[in-house]
Amino acid sequence: MFRDTASSPDIVQNTFEQANLLTDIIAKLPRCKQESQILSTTVNLVRAAIQCDRVIIYRLKASNRGKIVAESVATEYPKILNMTIVDPFFDDRYIKYERGQVRAISNIYQEGMSPYYIDNLEKMGVKANLSVPILSPHNEIHGLLVLHQCNMHREWQSSEIDLMIQIATQVDYAMSYLAKSIECVDLRAELQKANDLRELMLNIRHKLNASRNCLEVLQIAASEIQCLLKCDRIVVYSLQASSKGKILVEIIRTPLAPILGQMIADPCFDYNYSEQYQNGQIRAIDNIYNAGMSHPYIETLNEIGVKSNLEAPILLGNSGLWGLLVAYQCFEYHHWSSTEIEQVHQITMEAGLALTKIRIREKQTLLVQELTKMTKMMFEAKESIQLALKTSISTELSMQEISSILGETSKLTHLLKKEIIESTQIDTLEAQRLLHIIAMHLKGNVDQWQTIQQEIKPQQQHVAELLETILDLIEKGQP
Repeated sequence: MFRDTASSPDIVQNTFEQANLLTDIIAKLPRCKQESQILSTTVNLVRAAIQCDRVIIYRLKASNRGKIVAESVATEYPKILNMTIVDPFFDDRYIKYERGQVRAISNIYQEGMSPYYIDNLEKMGVKANLSVPILSPHNEIHGLLVLHQCNMHREWQSSEIDLMIQIATQVDYAMSYLAKSIECVDLRAELQKANDLRELMLNIRHKLNASRNCLEVLQIAASEIQCLLKCDRIVVYSLQASSKGKILVEIIRTPLAPILGQMIADPCFDYNYSEQYQNGQIRAIDNIYNAGMSHPYIETLNEIGVKSNLEAPILLGNSGLWGLLVAYQCFEYHHWSSTEIEQVHQITMEAGLALTKIRIREKQTLLVQELTKMTKMMFEAKESIQLALKTSISTELSMQEISSILGETSKLTHLLKKEIIESTQIDTLEAQRLLHIIAMHLKGNVDQWQTIQQEIKPQQQHVAELLETILDLIEKGQP
């Protein structure tokens, strides 16, 4: 028969023992660190207090089957722990369990059960049983708490039924509490991992930004990744053409032959992978023979004994793909975890930024040097022009016009120098635009200088040569 849980409690006997059982359950279950411990504690306490032959917890696996996940049984009866029970008629009872109803059977032969169900109970030696659903707050069935009486038929008391309902509720509370505790532990672990990675990246960024040149940046990046991954070989190679790269940095284990300075070629690189790398994507290859690589590239990897590799692009600001940092596993196949991929991604991004900054500094230094040289030559040109005009019989340009041209150029030169020195941007297009302006002005004036070379003294030839040299310097910096 089914009994609705809404019935009021009727504790008429063994009140003290049953109260102690509920107290023990409430006290002990929340302290359990594993679900199996919650279930085993429950069945052991219940069987001792209720004095029945077997207590099990039955976990539903599908609508018509379930598995015994916890058991406490008297020694003279068969053990059924981990047994899977198939009941084709369970669906009819499931709805009632879902509503919180219990099933109390005092005699399995007098309850109109199916022969299939009776046969199952007989194999377990059951003569009477009590089944109580373990429900979540949303009435989802986690399983059944089931009591078996095997040595005789048994009338289940209302106090026993009410107590089992309360215990089933405590089991659900304990399991929910444990799940939330595990979730919190996992969350704390994830947060700690994220903090560790953030601190690691800050230290690596500091090292990279303190590097004196591009090669030192690449060596630091390769070394840091090797410390994290413990790979057989780490290389950095720059793209020399769309399908070739040169090994600039290498870290290897001693049994491996070095490949530093070698060229690695893959004629399908540009077609297959270039766009992925330009977008910053990493290729994690657990087995080079199952990754759809080109045959020439597989042969190249075979020559250096590679089984698995992790390829990460190094990007330079607006310039795009500069090269690749590659981790190789040579002695065994390796599955690259999401953590390893993220670490490599972060480090190669930082390396790309550091390389971009170094290149900008180098270009700015070169621009300042060229500007200084150009300013000196323009001053020399101005002096030569003044000397030529003083000794010239005739000229088509007046001193005022020449001074105007040189004055304008001088102002632009000073502006350009200020922009270059104060620039903190990655892009130097503004400086290049100013250079372009100077170049256009000088282009218009050089022709005029050339038309009067023969009319003025030989110093003017020197002026024209100086202007041509200045123009060449400026045009080198044009976009």
